[in-house]
Amino acid sequence: MKPRVTFVAAGALCVWSTLLPANADDKPGICNIKPADLLATFGYAASGQALAGNPLGIPAGAFAYVGTATGITANQNGYNIAGTWSTKFVQNDSSGRTTTYTVPGTFTVSTINCTGDFSWNNVGLVFRAVFVNHSYEFRAISTVPGLIVSYTSGKKL
Repeated sequence: MKPRVTFVAAGALCVWSTLLPANADDKPGICNIKPADLLATFGYAASGQALAGNPLGIPAGAFAYVGTATGITANQNGYNIAGTWSTKFVQNDSSGRTTTYTVPGTFTVSTINCTGDFSWNNVGLVFRAVFVNHSYEFRAISTVPGLIVSYTSGKKL
């Protein structure tokens, strides 16, 4: 019976940990992100696999990039913060090509759950993120078809 109790306790802890808010201070269930939190520069790294025909034109195969993302404007409207941002990154693709990009865009971040959508002006939605650790970090997933990306946690510089 003891292993079953341990399993149940571990399972309860796992479920409980997923209920914690992403950016809460001392109030469980509350996301406390504010526009000023997004007017910052975050450093990040990512790597992944590009499939042939992806809309960004990355050659098929492995790629990696590092860069910064900077919030330029941010205004709250109800439960959302909307604004503009710019990212600058260096990409190394499977063909050995190293390219530097600077891309402007827009974002919307929910003040309810600290999740957000980030778009590039000429591409559309490029990733979804959740802000954690009092908005000092974010986790992200790519939304670009044909790109499988693993983002290393973005951190406020």
